[in-house]
Amino acid sequence: MSASGERALQKYKEECFKQALPYGYELAYVDDEKKEASAGFAPSGRIILFPDDNANILNFEGINEDYVIFVDRAGVYEPDLVSRLLSNGQGADIVYPDEDFTTDVAADLSDINVRIRSLRTPWRKPDYSPDTIVSFPYIETCFAIRTKFARYVPAIKRSPEIGDYIRCRDFLLRALEMAGSVIHVPQILYHRDLSALIPGAENVSDEEIYRALYERYTKPGYILCREATEKRRGIGTVPEPEKDKPLISIIIPSKDQPRTLKECIRNIRINAGKVSYEIIVVDNGSTEENREVIDKYVTQLPGGRGTYIYEPMDFNYSVMCNTGAQAARGSFLLFMNDDVDAITEGFLGKMVVYAARSYVGAVGAKLLYPDDVSIQHIGVMNIDRGPTHKLAGADDRYMQYFCRNQFAWNVLAVTGACLMVSREKYYQTGGFYDKMEIGYNDVDLCIRLVEAGYFNVVNNECVLTHHESLARGEDAASDAKSERLAQERKLLYDRHQWMKGHRDPFYGYGLDTHTVEIRCGVVPDYQITDLRNKVRELTRLPGKVSDKACMSIDRCGMERRIAEDAEDAFVIEGWGLYPKWDNATVEKFIVLIPLDENDEGKGECLVATTSPRYRTDIGEVFADAENVLLAGFVCRIPASRLDQHRRYRIGVVLKKRTGIKSCRIALGDIYEPRRGIVKDE
Repeated sequence: MSASGERALQKYKEECFKQALPYGYELAYVDDEKKEASAGFAPSGRIILFPDDNANILNFEGINEDYVIFVDRAGVYEPDLVSRLLSNGQGADIVYPDEDFTTDVAADLSDINVRIRSLRTPWRKPDYSPDTIVSFPYIETCFAIRTKFARYVPAIKRSPEIGDYIRCRDFLLRALEMAGSVIHVPQILYHRDLSALIPGAENVSDEEIYRALYERYTKPGYILCREATEKRRGIGTVPEPEKDKPLISIIIPSKDQPRTLKECIRNIRINAGKVSYEIIVVDNGSTEENREVIDKYVTQLPGGRGTYIYEPMDFNYSVMCNTGAQAARGSFLLFMNDDVDAITEGFLGKMVVYAARSYVGAVGAKLLYPDDVSIQHIGVMNIDRGPTHKLAGADDRYMQYFCRNQFAWNVLAVTGACLMVSREKYYQTGGFYDKMEIGYNDVDLCIRLVEAGYFNVVNNECVLTHHESLARGEDAASDAKSERLAQERKLLYDRHQWMKGHRDPFYGYGLDTHTVEIRCGVVPDYQITDLRNKVRELTRLPGKVSDKACMSIDRCGMERRIAEDAEDAFVIEGWGLYPKWDNATVEKFIVLIPLDENDEGKGECLVATTSPRYRTDIGEVFADAENVLLAGFVCRIPASRLDQHRRYRIGVVLKKRTGIKSCRIALGDIYEPRRGIVKDE
């Protein structure tokens, strides 16, 4: 565990030990004896299966092994579970692995030769996340705990109302409060029986599995366990006011958007709940007319809650937020865009219950686009393309990867569009970095909080809508904005060099690091943003133009680079096929023929490779074609290879790779890089 992680865990333990624990136990913190690991100690472990009707699973008398390993008997563990789990556990107090689901589980779990026919839905888990584990039992079916440490952990008694699953969960949560170190082993060492989660399930979708988990973990027993944990730790309710405290200062940067700002503040007033708050609007130069409207509206808010700061300057989100923080009186600061609408009743309370925790840094909320169903933000995750809003655009009505759009999750960063942090931690880490004027300043603040030993969290039970970039436009809408964004991303990496090429501890090993989706498996080339296809110049067409060859260009446009060593690209997406050929044996290339003033081809041409894309929609049109679903493609041509002011005849080259090798070319409409496809007149 990193030094920052150790500090965060220590804060977490200190907060837990402030609370009086029931059952008459006197709990003493158990030090992590790393000397055994450093001396080449090979730990031993005993596996305890649960639920177990014949024994008390939480009775550790007579167990001499170093670790006790709890395993849900409704599943299969790897034969070498003990050695792999403990050898990678580095002598930690608690160790847990990844898991997946199976539809074929042998009755005899002791059979090391058991054959698992259908493994699916790998559950790649985050590193230890203290808020996630309380909200969502991502550690449940398989975990190891040091035996001498486990004996100190109080256990609730078995009763008809409390089964072994709840007892184990309560035991684990109490153990985590005392643990000196918690290690995640990113290996799939347990195979969960799908039929135990969904009786009779065979061919169910991943989304059905996620929904079944959601329904399981929102049953009364799990809810009571969560509430008892939060009550024991004193973190389940909004901090009690002391006179006017805790006061939340809501800081809203805004310019020339009086109608949008009024709607934002109106929703705050409707859904703030009983929490005390003030609103500080920082205006960087509205027109006189708009200034007068905003000033009058804000300063006349009931209870003297409104403060209006007018300081004309170029837009600098960091400076504006810091200006608002200097004027704030609250012990908690909520930075909020003027195009965000709070739609969850009591949203301030749902955020401050996390922000008040001593080990928590920044707190965010689930943000939806204005259609109220598409996800805009459920946390910022560091992947190959940089800090990214994972699941952006996904449908929130569906259960996403292992309930990522539900519950509360510890994340690397949250968006500054709605970010709460205690005043003390904000100034401890230096506030927003004013050299980052627009982009990545929120990520930079969150990373500094992580580096200081805090955990950031997004509470998906708190929902707001976000009309993103309403005032300043989309960042990638122009060359200047795109270049600025790239420079600020580079500055972020320069300030936190460990992030570049480094995995996100709150994301999960083995998950997709190229796209906004969260999933396991190989990512197809067409989804990798900075992958550029190869381009060659030829003096003549590489095949025969045929009327029987078919093609369609469905999308084309500019795609901005992400990596520093990449360049922008012109993206062309579509499909091409020769009806008599097996599409599984056909390579597809884009051909661009430069045109003169009379739209006549000059003979030379550009030929670019493509990345294959699965297209289920084409089969409805070409029902008799063989492997027609393989006819799709995506092509990214480096911007430097095309003249944006020229016109090109676009076509698709179909090259047969097997049998008698030959090429057929389907020619289409005119393509202009600046405008896209231009239909022939």
